[in-house]
This record gives sequence, C-alpha cells and structure tokens, in this order.
Amino acid sequence: MGKGDDPNCAAAMPFDAQADDLYDLYERVADQAQRIARLGQWPDYINPVQSLAGRIPRPGERNAPGFDAGLACALDLIPRDRQALAAKLHAAYTPQAVAQVIAESDRMDADSETAWWLAACSVCREGEVDSALFVSQLQDFKTLAEDPDARRQAAAAELEAMRNRFRVRDGVAFAVHDGGMQGAYVSGHKFAAMYAKEADLFFIGTYEQSLGLDDFRWSDAVDGDGRPRSGGVHGSRQFVKCASEDEYRRAIAVVQQHFAVQP
Repeated sequence: MGKGDDPNCAAAMPFDAQADDLYDLYERVADQAQRIARLGQWPDYINPVQSLAGRIPRPGERNAPGFDAGLACALDLIPRDRQALAAKLHAAYTPQAVAQVIAESDRMDADSETAWWLAACSVCREGEVDSALFVSQLQDFKTLAEDPDARRQAAAAELEAMRNRFRVRDGVAFAVHDGGMQGAYVSGHKFAAMYAKEADLFFIGTYEQSLGLDDFRWSDAVDGDGRPRSGGVHGSRQFVKCASEDEYRRAIAVVQQHFAVQP
C-alpha cells in the first residue's frame, strides 16, 4: 500500500491552509493523485498529477486553475467516505453520477456527496488564481467543511448558479458561462454545447455513452501545432469539437436526432 492509500495519512498530516507552503501542498496532492484517479475511474489519457497538483499556482503565477473539488479530495478536506462523486465528476460526467446529483440535490443533505461536491465548486475561480487567492480558497472551503449549515447553503447556491450558466437555443442547452454544460446536465439535459472564443471552436458533450456522431464526416482542419480542430477530444464519443459554425450546426442536428430516437 502506497502512502496515498493510507487511510491514516490525513490524520498524520493535519491541514492548515494558512501555514502550509504551496510546494508542500503540491507534493501532498501529487501523492494522492493516483488514489483519486482510481476512485473516480478516470480514463487513461488523463494525467492525475497534472490534473490535480497542476491546479496549484506556482510562485509568480497569476492564472492557475486553482482550487476545485478534486483538490478538496486529495487534501482530505472532503471526508474520504464522501469523495467518490467528486472524484468521478473531476474527470467525466456519467449517467450514474448525474442521476446522483439530481436525486441528492432535491433534499440537499449537508453531508451528502452532492453537497460536498457543490460546496467545493462554489469556491472555484477557474483560471484566475494566484498564490494568495488559492490560500483564500482553501480557507473558505475549510470553513464550509466545518459548518454543515453554511455548506448546505453554499451547495444550494452553487447548484442554482450552475443552472443559470446555460440558455436553451434552438432546442440545445448552450453554455453562456464556464460550467454551463455541467449545469445543463444536472438540470436534466442529456447533451449540451458551448463556444470557446479563445480557441474559436464549438464543443458538444453528453454524459451518455455516445453523441451518435460515430459516422459523422469531420473536417480536416488543424491548428498551428498540427492538431485536429474537429472530432472527438482524445478520441471521445461523448465530447467533440467542431472547427466552424457550419460544422457545429451539422453535427448538432445529428446529435438532436440521435437523442430524439432513443427510448
């Protein structure tokens, strides 16, 4: 058994967001990364250390991804017997995970896996985090972890915010803010889409096994590094990118038809 699997590891290393050096935190998260990946059944193409520890800002960095529910698991800020859902959702949305979120959010028990996950999501500030803000995020979540009423309220507010990050356009749940596709899923939409302005790409995703695009004819467009601008991301059948609006419109029509004929 490795150090990351030791159930007594967290107790032996009490967490203090104010005192811990971020390099030490990086090492602790890296040590736990494989455990979180196994718990969440992550696909092989995801590098667990990069996906988790890589969110921690390095000295001088001002735009790190920052705190999220996966880091909360790796640091044992979420109790180990409540980490499974957050570990899964860090890498992929599945029908079982989405169904769990919808069911548990109806009552929003502060100690449910859904409430822990949503409370952790509530302190995320994706892509704009420096060292000072990261420490503040850790402290904010530690406060929520210690206060069930505050955790329940934060979870409910985050769920409402997620559900307001997309709009239905032409029958498609279309993200208008980061996290909008996930908000669509937990609102009952089986698929969703978004436009990434920086990359000039459209994305379509689902938590079901497939978008129904296996026979779709993708463009041959590539980016400046020779990487495809169209098709399944990492070969995924659940998450694809479209190089142009025309390609997106043709692909989303197929997706709509695919889900319309499903039982």
